[in-house]
Amino acid sequence: MALLTFEGIVENGQIRLTDNVTLPEHTRVYVVIPDARDATQARVHSPRLAHPQQAADFVKQIREVGPDARV
Repeated sequence: MALLTFEGIVENGQIRLTDNVTLPEHTRVYVVIPDARDATQARVHSPRLAHPQQAADFVKQIREVGPDARV
């Protein structure tokens, strides 16, 4: 396997090669991130109902209160 190395930066979520490099469409590439820090982000997943037919039990009720209501 032949290996070429090019430097690039990420701008607006896209990788831009700093050299004036043009690669053919569908070229397989590998991205290596030097000095990478662990950027693991917490993910909050939506809860899932074991029985979807119970969804009606969780309908949100909206109540309007007067302007002098206290929290």
